[in-house]
Amino acid sequence: MATLKDIAKSAGVSESTVSKVLNGYSEIPFATKDRVLSIAKHMNYFPNKSAVELSKGKRRYIGLIVRNFSLDPGIGEYTYRLISGIHNQASLVDYELVVYTTHQISDKNLSYVDFCNYHSLLGAIVHGLDKDDPYLLELQNSKTPCVLIDIERQGINTAFISTDNVKAAEAVADLFCQSGHKKFCHVTGSEGADVTSTRIAGFNKGIIKNGLPAESIINIRGDFIEDTAYQKVKQALITHPDITAIFASSDTMALGAYKAVKEAGLSLGENFSLIGFDGLYTLEYISPAIGTVYQDFYSIGKLAADTLLKIADNKHYSPKNYVDYKLLPRESVNTVT
Repeated sequence: MATLKDIAKSAGVSESTVSKVLNGYSEIPFATKDRVLSIAKHMNYFPNKSAVELSKGKRRYIGLIVRNFSLDPGIGEYTYRLISGIHNQASLVDYELVVYTTHQISDKNLSYVDFCNYHSLLGAIVHGLDKDDPYLLELQNSKTPCVLIDIERQGINTAFISTDNVKAAEAVADLFCQSGHKKFCHVTGSEGADVTSTRIAGFNKGIIKNGLPAESIINIRGDFIEDTAYQKVKQALITHPDITAIFASSDTMALGAYKAVKEAGLSLGENFSLIGFDGLYTLEYISPAIGTVYQDFYSIGKLAADTLLKIADNKHYSPKNYVDYKLLPRESVNTVT
């Protein structure tokens, strides 16, 4: 592939002159400009987009930093929706999305701030990281535009986008209590995830609000892993046979809970209730269909991209954003008589 140096040598001019011609500078004599453009065309030269943008002081790339991709189909599904929302919003204003994993960044021994600068990113959208990640805290407190997804933190140029996890989990508790349930199991996420604590707070708030003690909830940690949830729920149903309803803080864990409930000889929608969280399509096609809190990841992605661009352009933006959710009970919630 031809380079600026090749064109400059053939045209008998400097590389800076070639660069100015290709970038449309008007002070170059017509004859020189015509010769350089003719040679560039003959050599099939295509300018490097990143180099051109950097030479003009523009950054047309935004980064999405995620925890390393999982083979878990559930995580893949909502990540795809999220990426689609970010990409479609960014492309409306001619920005491109580049996805990076934490492994890619750590392999270069760079902080997230340094990584953004290294790749000349306009800013970063961050999803799936622990709330106390030191590099995340550095990014949050830097001048680099940043939007956090499901991490309710703010900073100098930082906003967050999330489902209102407290309100959503409270709505699940309301539904269970209104259906007559008295003893509950809450399968929580990993300790480092911000949504783990907010969903615990919301579910506890809802149960207490309905006149039941906090002790009516058995909390077990499933770490957002299907098999872990299966093993923990299986044991909980043995040690606490009075449990009649399970709230799983992710649909992936709801699948593990479903397996344990089924093996225990219980029937969802008849003598037992189960609700997950995320809105994965898989739960809709299980029989009976498992209820869930549907998160609109596509809209979350769109809003994240729009907010990041506003931060970068010094426009007014909201640092705290909640996207609407839907509680879908489906067939897996029974009424206790």
